[in-house]
Amino acid sequence: MTNIQWYSPLDSDTTEIARYSQAILPALHKKFSLGLVTDAEDNDSDEKFECEKQVVGMEPIHIYNIGNSHMHCSILQLAMQQAGVVILHDVSLFELGLAYARKNADFSLREVFLNEYGVQSVKAFDDMFGGSTYAWHGHSQQQYDNFVASYPLFQSFISNARGIVVHSEFSQKRVERIYDGPVIKLELPYAAPSTAIIAREHEEPCQIVFCGHAGPNRRLREFIQAWAEASQPDFFRLSLYGAIDKADEIMALAAELGLAELINIVGFVSENELDEALSASHLAVNLRNPTMGETSASQLRYWSKGLPSIVTDIGWYSELPHDVVIKVSPNREKQDIISILEKFISGDHSYYERGANGCKHLAEKHSIDRYVSCLAAYVAKIEKRRFVTSEVDERLIGLLASMCEDTEDSALFENVVKKISETFNAEEQIQSNS
Repeated sequence: MTNIQWYSPLDSDTTEIARYSQAILPALHKKFSLGLVTDAEDNDSDEKFECEKQVVGMEPIHIYNIGNSHMHCSILQLAMQQAGVVILHDVSLFELGLAYARKNADFSLREVFLNEYGVQSVKAFDDMFGGSTYAWHGHSQQQYDNFVASYPLFQSFISNARGIVVHSEFSQKRVERIYDGPVIKLELPYAAPSTAIIAREHEEPCQIVFCGHAGPNRRLREFIQAWAEASQPDFFRLSLYGAIDKADEIMALAAELGLAELINIVGFVSENELDEALSASHLAVNLRNPTMGETSASQLRYWSKGLPSIVTDIGWYSELPHDVVIKVSPNREKQDIISILEKFISGDHSYYERGANGCKHLAEKHSIDRYVSCLAAYVAKIEKRRFVTSEVDERLIGLLASMCEDTEDSALFENVVKKISETFNAEEQIQSNS
């Protein structure tokens, strides 16, 4: 049984990645000798997960869950200091990089952009952020969106990775362009519903729900603007759950458009309260543009309740079957949203079937047990490669040291040893894949 240290937020009231970790901990505990490392002050899990069956003499493999949020700053710092497996929940980590730079004065985000993308990216960055606090002085949301889409920041943050886990083909292709280590794509896990989903019918008001982190790319403002142009805006009610950035600005926009009384900003609630709210809703909003390469935990939650969802036809969402979500073209966003809302107003649609299909898709593709089993097999291969590399290093260092009159001279061969080990490792990987 492999020893692992699992690095993740664990406060499931504040982030979907924490909810994901809490959901799979029992299955992880069956496959690994497990230790937890978190930024959270306490762990509210009913069970205690400790390294109680460690394999003697085996150093733990560090597994880092990294997402595009300030909550991952400490995890990012450790991942850049000590090698491990990175579970990359997003392949655009600009918000994380910005938060990390603001916390660490000796870390230059400008230098990271210069190394990864060159002078032009630094100029674009300086046009938006400045000073030691990286204060915003850009001129538009569109400027920010274009920058994030053009310069998806993650390369520097995986430089110490022994292997990388992603949750979409979109992310896998981006990672494999710049990383030559082992990459595996696993479907983000979620517990299948234990009860039958509720059949939904045409009724007024139609309850729309949003949940998650309402960052700039979640298109809430754009959705509200399109909603205002529907023929009967008061047919709908919108409830917002989770971390709602700049809620006062959202409500100011809604007031300007005459929708403020139809919107309820709820914030974070318990798992049970959120599940009840989703069961009572008719439609979910899950737009993303630009995509961060993420697989949406919110989408899995919507499917678990058979809830039809509006998504942007981009990134992972483009990979989904057309009969499990309602796709909006990024080039026709407003028109498509209005068209969807008009169909809900008339009742002339089959969108509720897509919610039911999504529930079946969730059970078939996103099993927790399958995810953890595949992860365990992948980590076992990483452990084998680590053992072989360390054994080769040890033999070569001993051999070279015996050839040197002064043992300190063997330090001159460190780069040679590293290159030979990497070559040996690559050859073994090719053989194991053939």
